[in-house]
Amino acid sequence: MTATARTAVVTGSSRGIGATIARTLAARGHRVVVNHRSSPQAAAQVVKEIEAAGGTAVAHAADVTRPEEARALIARAVEEFGGLDVLVCNANVGLGQGEVATVDFEVFAGKVRDELAAAFHPTQAALPELARRGGRIVYLSSEAARGPAAPAMAAHGTAKAALNVYALCVAREAAPHGVGVNVLSPGLTRTEATEHIPQEMWDRMVARIPQGRAGTPEEIARAVAFLTDPATSYLTGQIISLNGGSHLGR
Repeated sequence: MTATARTAVVTGSSRGIGATIARTLAARGHRVVVNHRSSPQAAAQVVKEIEAAGGTAVAHAADVTRPEEARALIARAVEEFGGLDVLVCNANVGLGQGEVATVDFEVFAGKVRDELAAAFHPTQAALPELARRGGRIVYLSSEAARGPAAPAMAAHGTAKAALNVYALCVAREAAPHGVGVNVLSPGLTRTEATEHIPQEMWDRMVARIPQGRAGTPEEIARAVAFLTDPATSYLTGQIISLNGGSHLGR
């Protein structure tokens, strides 16, 4: 460990894309706090993998939709490693699926509320520490914010669109303090969360992507690493699509 080692908190990083991000940042020299809500064994496995590869990590349980738990998560990073340089907001709060004609409003509003809470509370807790060290924030959004890729995704798309606007507001207010803030917006990605999609529907969705394939968690993680690199410190307030050219049409 060197005096220039950087510290990252990755919310929702005990599995899937979050775990891949945690491993990738650790491989690039970050000391990583692996956050989970209720998956201690999975989080411990991610920490074990990071340490086996020569990195440094600790696991911390926190429901980041709760302000006191989000504050404790950030405090753990500062206590363990002496500060905070990177916050990656990746916590999964579910999809809130349901067609607009029939979805219960509480389900719809709950998805939007939880999506914003999972970004708001860690951000508010982390900003003072990030400002001390010229830190970076990356929010994981979705191309669903542009419009639904499938039926019954109104709550998810609305929540991600709200997250995007919130992130831009954070970027504007954090910029004078030297904190860079960006959004990474992945398109269709093969993960545990998409394994349930019927093959026929999956094939139709892939067919609309000009590159002719879905993305991977590793590609998302490398993009996060790029956005958190000190070399990109002048890059802020951007919503960056990682979608194989889906917005170009096919």
